Amino acid sequence: MAKNDVKLLGAWPSPFVMRARIALNIKSVDYELLEEKLGSKSQLLLQSNPVYKKVPVLIHEHKPICESLIIVQYIDEAWSSGPSILPSDPYDRAIARFWGVYIDDKWFPLLGGIGKAQGEEAKKAAVDQVHEGLMLLEEAFGKCSKGKDFFSGDRIGYLDIALGCFLGWVRVSEKMNGVKLLDEAKMPGLASWVEKFCADSAVKDVMPDTDKLSEFARMLIQFKANAHPPNSVALLEIVVMAESEIKLLGAWPSPFVMRARIALNIKSVDYEFHQEKLGSKSQLLLESNPVYKKIPVLIHDQKPICESLIIVQYVDEAWSSGPSILPSDPYDRAIARFWAAYIDDKWFPSLSGLAKAQGEEAKKAAMDQVLEGFLLLEEAFGKCSKGKDFFGGDRIGYLDIALGCFLGWLRVSEKMNGVKLLDAAKTPGLVGWADKFCGDDAVKDVMPETDKLAEFAKILFQAKANAPPPAN
Repeated sequence: MAKNDVKLLGAWPSPFVMRARIALNIKSVDYELLEEKLGSKSQLLLQSNPVYKKVPVLIHEHKPICESLIIVQYIDEAWSSGPSILPSDPYDRAIARFWGVYIDDKWFPLLGGIGKAQGEEAKKAAVDQVHEGLMLLEEAFGKCSKGKDFFSGDRIGYLDIALGCFLGWVRVSEKMNGVKLLDEAKMPGLASWVEKFCADSAVKDVMPDTDKLSEFARMLIQFKANAHPPNSVALLEIVVMAESEIKLLGAWPSPFVMRARIALNIKSVDYEFHQEKLGSKSQLLLESNPVYKKIPVLIHDQKPICESLIIVQYVDEAWSSGPSILPSDPYDRAIARFWAAYIDDKWFPSLSGLAKAQGEEAKKAAMDQVLEGFLLLEEAFGKCSKGKDFFGGDRIGYLDIALGCFLGWLRVSEKMNGVKLLDAAKTPGLVGWADKFCGDDAVKDVMPETDKLAEFAKILFQAKANAPPPAN
């Protein structure tokens, strides 16, 4: 099953989203996690779940499935060849569903009540209610597990997922309220089950770290207390970003940053985009790229990768299961790298030189250099594309990304200098390619709008003009 055929709308702190993720992991289903931002709901979410407008939503073959336990059952039935999630016996299935409903309708609201309790007496009463619920679940574990490791027996099943997804929040509640909820002496079965559940390969990579989840909880409490002030959403997005496995440090106008974004889109990789402010460099950027102190920087598993074309190659290699970005043939790879180096070292500086040229004669000379470069790239397109739509053939590849990222600035240069650089008469291949490139799904949402980019260029030029001269 292709990854793009299965999407999950969710958010990493949600225990209900975790249910779907664990079920998909059990079935070894490749899927794309589309993170919803706190304080807003995407159009896709609103269209996919118009009744509740909540996560999780599983989209399989363009059909949405909502509500976490319904999703788990759907996954079990849609991918029936994998390990079973629901028990095979009808009665055991009914019992598992019964306790799944109890957990959602009765027990989890009690857990949430601890944080809302005002005063020591009310808190103690709330904790006692949670304990009573856990004692019922301890008894259920004894009956359902039949002496084995999980509610479902030898491996994780429906009821394990239904309860286990809340374990991160149980730990957060214990930490933030200074209480002990899972008592090994009173609930030895559940205590042992917790360790095995959290260590399972289907669970361990989606179970949030307690400290990170606690920080998120504090921010969420503040967010609700402040009745959604504008800066709270930004603060919460920073918390979510801090937990992301993949971050990209960049700025929307940068063509070099766009290269990384397009590559990640091609591979359907979810990432957090950390925008650097014009005129300043964040501490994270300085620490991640101490040599050049420039964007883009990709941070994957807390390891920084710098320089745009190196990042593109890294993305291609690190997520090798997605569509290939570099050509498979070694010679074709070498040619693609050659032209990419030409674009960065020769052609783009000539495009930049057009804006710096003083006087009509100098401007004409600069434009001629750009056009000469385009004629070379037109020839390269003919050879590399082999009659297809892109330098990479049927789909966008390495050289497409290397050149295509500059198309926004090319349009700005044409607009601000009153010139035509991509000429359909002289470079018909590139003109057709540019239209297809900008219309591609991996590109169209990251390609800046020309007027917006032109306005940014004016601000940038003004800032440079007003900058003090360098000291002697």
